[in-house]
Amino acid sequence: MIIDVHSHNFPPQIAARALSALVHRTGDTLQPSADGTLYNQLDHMEKAGVDRAVMCPVATKPAQHGVILRTAIAIRDGELGERASRMIVPFASLHPADEDATAHLEEIAAAGIRGIKIHPYYQEFSLSDPSVWPIFRVAASLGLVVQCHCGYDIGYPGRYDACGPKDIAAFLRNVPGVKFIAAHLGGCSGFAPHATDEIMDLGCWADTSALARNWSRDEEMRLCRSWPTERLLYGTDFPWVSYEESLRWVKSMRDEKDWFRVLGENARELLGL
Repeated sequence: MIIDVHSHNFPPQIAARALSALVHRTGDTLQPSADGTLYNQLDHMEKAGVDRAVMCPVATKPAQHGVILRTAIAIRDGELGERASRMIVPFASLHPADEDATAHLEEIAAAGIRGIKIHPYYQEFSLSDPSVWPIFRVAASLGLVVQCHCGYDIGYPGRYDACGPKDIAAFLRNVPGVKFIAAHLGGCSGFAPHATDEIMDLGCWADTSALARNWSRDEEMRLCRSWPTERLLYGTDFPWVSYEESLRWVKSMRDEKDWFRVLGENARELLGL
C-alpha cells in the first residue's frame, strides 16, 4: 500500500483561482502538476498506483473550523463519491487563535477524523510560543495526528521564525506524546545543514515532501536517506509535485528494503488505517 500523508485539493469552483494565487505568491517559480481538484487528484493517484492520500486543509481563520470538518466528514462518508471515500483520508484543521479550540478538537476526534493540519505562517503563530502548547496537548490527549508545515515556505520569503528545527524541538519537548508530522523533511529548507538533526530523536515523524527544485540539494538528500526508517513517511505536497516524480525520488534515496515502511506501512500504523 502506498499512502501520501501530505496532499492538497480545493473545491472545483475555486481551485483554478486558488492555484493561480499561490503561484503568483511564489513569483511564478512554483507550478502545479494537476488542476487542484479532488477528482483530478484521484485520477493522478490511480495512474501512479497511490492507494490513499491525506487531505491537508488549513484553517486561516478560526471560523473555518466548521466547514473544514463538515467537508472531511462528507468525504469520509461517501457524499463526494465512493472513490474519494476509499482513497482520501481527510484531515480537519484548527486555528490556534480559536477561543473554542478544546471543544473543536474534541468535536474532530468524536467525528472520527484522524488528524489536523496546521501551518504556522498562514495561521500566524510559532511552534515555540508557549501560549499554543496547551491546545496541542489537548490534541495529543485525543490521539489526533498533527501534520505541520515546517521550515521555509516559498510564499513567505525571509521568514524563518515560526517552524524551523529549534521551534519544532521546543514544541516537541513541551507537548509530550503528540503524534507530530514535521513536513518537508523536518523543516530543513532554509536552515543550516544538520540543523534538523536536533529533532530526529524527539519522536516525531518527517514526511518526504520537498519542492522538486530542491531535490538535488545535499541536505534534502541526506535527510531522506538518514531519517529513521520507522519514522519517515511518504508525502508529496500534491499538486505541487507529481506522484510519479516524488515516488522516483524517494525510491532513489532509500534502499528497496525500506520502501514498504516508508511508502505506506508507517503511515498506515500512525493513522490507524
